[in-house]
Amino acid sequence: MAAACGHAWFAVVGPTRELISISGVIRERLTQAGERGSSRRMMRVQALIGRVLSVRQITMIARRLDIHWIDVVLAVGLSIWAVVESTTQDSQPTSPAVLLNTIPLLVRRRYPVAVLALDVAGYGLAGNATVLAALIGGLVACVSVGLHSRHQNLALAAVAVASLFIAIEFGHGPTSTLPVPGAVLPFLLLGAAYLAGREIGARQKQLNEERRLSARLNSEREAAIKAAAEAERQHIARELHDVVAHSVSVMVVQAGAARKVLAEKPDAARESLENVETVGHEAMDELRRLLGVLGANGSEPPLVPQPSMGDLTSLVERVKDAGLPVSLEVQGEARPLAPGVDVAAYRIVQEALTNALKYAGGAQTNVLVRYLPDALDIEIADQGMVASPADGIGRGLVGMRERVALFGGTIDAGKRPTQGYAVRAHLPLSLPE
Repeated sequence: MAAACGHAWFAVVGPTRELISISGVIRERLTQAGERGSSRRMMRVQALIGRVLSVRQITMIARRLDIHWIDVVLAVGLSIWAVVESTTQDSQPTSPAVLLNTIPLLVRRRYPVAVLALDVAGYGLAGNATVLAALIGGLVACVSVGLHSRHQNLALAAVAVASLFIAIEFGHGPTSTLPVPGAVLPFLLLGAAYLAGREIGARQKQLNEERRLSARLNSEREAAIKAAAEAERQHIARELHDVVAHSVSVMVVQAGAARKVLAEKPDAARESLENVETVGHEAMDELRRLLGVLGANGSEPPLVPQPSMGDLTSLVERVKDAGLPVSLEVQGEARPLAPGVDVAAYRIVQEALTNALKYAGGAQTNVLVRYLPDALDIEIADQGMVASPADGIGRGLVGMRERVALFGGTIDAGKRPTQGYAVRAHLPLSLPE
């Protein structure tokens, strides 16, 4: 039995140990393979990061030196052309100095005078090995001097010196089939290239100025449109406040009075409700006029007359019907007013009476209109014990101040020394022509 158990033990434990050892070897090899794969991936990532950094550095250098793609194409293209042309000419020796006329064009925008100096050095070193691509590079350098140089006196001197050097170096005898002396030709070619660069620069500067002017005008136009829209919004808000606040206040007071006397005095209640209906119709007409101005389909606004000082009597009567005792006194000779002043004066009286109807507690209110030779004075004073909120600071009173300021007038609103509340406005008059 013991022998059988021993054999069974070894039969089970032996293969298990072998499996454990095999699995350990496999795990170790897998770890090594993973480490090798990880190291390879890390090397690839590092190489990629190096490439990205090198590209970023090149981009930063190009921006710092103001190198554009057209400069790269121009410099590389002329360099290849110069090399090919130099190697294909059997009669002339090949000189690497011709690359001084092409490669520096990369920085022709940042250092135009230095590029022209290198071109002249390339002509001097290459001598008779100068090729057509090098000559084109020199002309491009002169154009760049006229176009990008900030110091035009230095640029002009550099072009003159370059022309003189080329004339001395290559101007002996005829250099072309043109009827122009060889000593004069460099001055003509380089001078024309420089003047072309100056003209292109002047055109670009003018175009940039026009663009800046157009952008500024567009900005000012948008600001003016926003300011006009805001002014119109404030104007409509004032008009809506005047119409709604006055009409709703009168209607609320009349409706409340009708409710209180409905059982005992039905005739008085009916009269109050008729006043509510009348005020409601007038408010609707005013609202239609204001909303017609905002017509979204471009239709003409309805031709409803604006309120004026001529409607002051009906306004006072309407407020009286609402339960506020009001007296109207006109001093001086009433006369036609300018439309803007006429509407503003009416709205001031309307807003002041509306506030008195709300806060004066039914106290006696007096309206005084004084026509002066060059101004109109308005005073609305009540004897109530309840003052307007915040000593006259409210949306309606702010609207009154804006109306008065529009015509260069003044307004004063606040508690009276003894009792009640008063609004006094002074409007300069300009007689209609």
